[in-house]
Amino acid sequence: MKSIFNSKWFGWFTFAIVIIYLIIGLWPFDFHPLNRVNWLANRTGLQFGTRGIAYDPTPLALSGSDGISAQPASFSAEVWLEADREPDDDVFNVLTIHNAGLPADFVFCQWKREFLFRAAITHPFAHHVSEIGISDALLTGKIHFIAIRSDAIGTDLFLDGSLKGHFPGFVLRPNAAIGQLILGNDDSGKHPWRGRLFGMALFNRRLDTAEVAEHYQLWMNENALQLTNAAGLTALYLFNEGRGQRAEDFSSNRHHVFIPEVFQPIYRRVLIPPWKDLSYNNRPDYSDIAVNILGFIPFGFCFFIYRQSAAPKRQAANFLLVLLAGFAISLTIELIQAWLPNRTSSMTDLLTNTTGTLIGVMLAVRCRRFFARKSEA
Repeated sequence: MKSIFNSKWFGWFTFAIVIIYLIIGLWPFDFHPLNRVNWLANRTGLQFGTRGIAYDPTPLALSGSDGISAQPASFSAEVWLEADREPDDDVFNVLTIHNAGLPADFVFCQWKREFLFRAAITHPFAHHVSEIGISDALLTGKIHFIAIRSDAIGTDLFLDGSLKGHFPGFVLRPNAAIGQLILGNDDSGKHPWRGRLFGMALFNRRLDTAEVAEHYQLWMNENALQLTNAAGLTALYLFNEGRGQRAEDFSSNRHHVFIPEVFQPIYRRVLIPPWKDLSYNNRPDYSDIAVNILGFIPFGFCFFIYRQSAAPKRQAANFLLVLLAGFAISLTIELIQAWLPNRTSSMTDLLTNTTGTLIGVMLAVRCRRFFARKSEA
């Protein structure tokens, strides 16, 4: 048995394991996938698919202020949409206003059948994403008109022109609605929404209930162009171009949404720490942690056995070398994943992979000692 642990075949095992890690960690090696955003053929609107994104190149000040005022943000937003499928295990972003200076983006998103609104509020609960929502508002294949209004007295949610909830404690920070408009995803490109977006409007004031009901009728009757005369209009997208890479803003601001041919995130996030990883906001993903630890145990085990067979008198140096090698392999994969749209560069994965390597080395040390005692007996 001792000869087995002196076998240099463990070097080939180690090499094969590293190749497998690279394939699994970087598959499908698609660094420039097509952007899955298309114009609808039978009506006005945009179809968003997996790995889709559209964005306004110029930052938008939805609240109508420069963010210096101490007054809470006052705004209203309307989206006319149809969800394509229910997310199984993630939150998909329909609309995002990204502001890197805030703890949370301004986001309209979908969780299963629920519509959620997330934003930076004045008194957020510690360690939790601040969000409110409407249950069963995004049924697959159902067209809905969703409106949100917010100011110093709180936030209201509307579904198809009717008030569905008032949230007095959900008061936005002054600059919560200032940033870059992104449609169908977030700035990292990791939360793609699948569905059809027929139109949207943003206002720098709180609409009254009658206005929301009136706007619902305008959108449903495809007369939303009349909103160009509405007070406080900040952005109005009808998505009626039908082709090209630009969707024009019909408000006086004259912004536009750009639809790139190749899907790429707006901001690449490298080695996202656990406390900023959206997957860990509510609770750790224990299954993912277990997979990352267990996956690197074979590398630590095989590489240490190989190193000991090559330099049996340098156990401490071999221990450190194998541990650093596991760290370096994981770090390489995580850095490359930052450039893969379908992957996330995570510090959590780096730490758990290194932990798996350490466990593998410790198992190898114990196994060698055990069989060494057996052979001496």
